[in-house]
Amino acid sequence: MDADDTPHPHRDAVERQAQAWLVRLTSGEATAAEGEQFTRWCAEDPAHAQAFARARRQWERIAQAGRVMDPAPLQRTAADQRRGWTRRAFLGAAIAAPASLAVVAALHPPLGLWSSLPAIAADFHTGTGERRRVEPVPYMQVQMDTRTSLRRRSEAGDAALELLEGQVVIDTTAPARLMLFAGPGKVVADAGNSQLDVRCIDGQVRVTCLRGGARIEHPQGRMQLQAGQQTRFDEQMSGVVSDAVAAEVSAWTDGMLVFRRAPLADVVSEINRYRRGRVVLRGERLALEPVSGRFGIDDPEAALEQLRLSLSLGLRRYPGGIAVLG
Repeated sequence: MDADDTPHPHRDAVERQAQAWLVRLTSGEATAAEGEQFTRWCAEDPAHAQAFARARRQWERIAQAGRVMDPAPLQRTAADQRRGWTRRAFLGAAIAAPASLAVVAALHPPLGLWSSLPAIAADFHTGTGERRRVEPVPYMQVQMDTRTSLRRRSEAGDAALELLEGQVVIDTTAPARLMLFAGPGKVVADAGNSQLDVRCIDGQVRVTCLRGGARIEHPQGRMQLQAGQQTRFDEQMSGVVSDAVAAEVSAWTDGMLVFRRAPLADVVSEINRYRRGRVVLRGERLALEPVSGRFGIDDPEAALEQLRLSLSLGLRRYPGGIAVLG
């Protein structure tokens, strides 16, 4: 019997654990407690991280889609570029540095197929396709959209939260001001009856004041929002305030996505937030195609089919929830 054929019950058990972790983390349903447990499991023994690296065989199926995704004509969104961790980089790291893959995959999920461990380990977290309502502090209710993570900021007081990623609608009747950290900035809601929709995706923050008022504090300055106004910022503060259509901004709370002549690339990126796997758009010109319509977020496959039919596009599906539209 060859050495490699010798049974290793312990090693086999670790391999099964690694594969189980991969399945769980990619399910979009991992809890905060499970995120912490996974971190501890990786730290217990170098063999655990190595076993998780070997579980990359699960991702060999994605390589089938990668042969379509890698050519130059394929459109990658600005969000993908900012994420900076492509399927090729993921597989390359798996081959070059298997011992560190568990940590890398946890912090920089390939293709955005699952939330990062810091997000999963937040005080409040929703998985792919999940929405929930929480009351993190007195006098405040928060509606959390899919793939959203919130954590308390105890050092800033009881009425302070941080939006790590995702989108929330905050209703507050607190007698004191509420502070919400998002990206490099801070949103301070007026005391009393206020409602805000705050979105933080890939470091891009959008704040919409639905009721009451709010102040934006940013390293580059401050600005005030009134009901019906909206602004955006990242590391830079534009200072631009625009009017917002509340029914469109917070349509997700009613299970809908509403677009008005939005680039197809943006529509696809939004569908990806609610769908397990990844939809990839093929073609630079196609990415700019304007799209208007309403899509139900509880059935992202129906939304994808609606796009395909309305724009007369091709759609190829691959294992792992990968779909190429174009």
